[in-house]
Amino acid sequence: MDRSVSPKAADFSIALLAWFDAARRDLPWRRARTPWRTWVSEVMLQQTTVDTVAPRFEAFVERFPTPRALAEASDDAILSAWSGLGYYRRVRMLRDGARACVERHSGEIPTSYATLSELPGVGPYTAGAIASLAFDEAVPAVDGNVGRVVSRIAGLKVDPSKPAGRRAVEEEIRLLMPASSPGAFNEAMIELGALVCRPTRPRCDACPVRAFCVAVDDVPENYPLKKTRQESVAVSCVRAFVPAGDGGAWTVAIDEGGRLAGFREFPGRWLAPGESAESALRDALSVLGFSSITIGAEKARCRHTITRHRITAILHAVRAVGPPSSSPAKPSSIAELSGPGVTTETRKLVAAAAEVGP
Repeated sequence: MDRSVSPKAADFSIALLAWFDAARRDLPWRRARTPWRTWVSEVMLQQTTVDTVAPRFEAFVERFPTPRALAEASDDAILSAWSGLGYYRRVRMLRDGARACVERHSGEIPTSYATLSELPGVGPYTAGAIASLAFDEAVPAVDGNVGRVVSRIAGLKVDPSKPAGRRAVEEEIRLLMPASSPGAFNEAMIELGALVCRPTRPRCDACPVRAFCVAVDDVPENYPLKKTRQESVAVSCVRAFVPAGDGGAWTVAIDEGGRLAGFREFPGRWLAPGESAESALRDALSVLGFSSITIGAEKARCRHTITRHRITAILHAVRAVGPPSSSPAKPSSIAELSGPGVTTETRKLVAAAAEVGP
């Protein structure tokens, strides 16, 4: 492929990289750039702010300094190390990718975009980020920031989160990217979107590539196309606090394939329209093998949101005979009920119950 760029593109990259050299933030993963540190940071930063990730990053890579170290770690170890970063499925997918590196590449991280893309949990953006930032391969890395910047620069009325929109953005990046420093170029584009070309109130007066931007003479906030927002839905769920041991309670693990697979929560379920809490809890506990079930009063409640669902969770005190050993329900201690291995909803309910008292 011809990697020559037009004079305009060359001027664009010169202006962008000069700005980045002066304005770049001092972030921990930039201080000692390695493929593994790059990979970990990119996964951590998905749906999580830099301010949240920065103080947690070094502790994680110190505990798991290589793909092999993470590949061999237990669920409890990785969830504990990831605690506070949210979206825990990410760390499981990171471990899946690390295990693939051990099994297929002797513990080394592949050096090309094509091979990186074959690892589980590594999508186009992450593969592009590792390949360009760590190995200087001339490939695009389109995250939300870059999609927004390029849409405005080129005047693209596309949705970069969709495949067709991402391809359009990638084509523009290939026209602008210098052959000599593609990693720095991608990182500079990401930084520009984070600091200057923001979703709202973009700082156009401070933009180093303002002269090349189509949207600056229009309404920048109109680029890229906005995602169609789904209406939020209010739902209720009921949970059972069935005592187990010294202050603990019975919990059940979320099935594999679920958004929070492996995390434990109080038994229960979302209520169907018109369904009573007693009926739902009795049914959910019976399926798990509990018997002699008596549904008691409300013990605590909390509110939280998952995707478009606004959930009110209600915890009921329940007396029941414990299930057989073959049941997926298992007793959890007081400490476990507030630890990293349970869902956020569970921790909220435990905290709310503690405020109410016995």
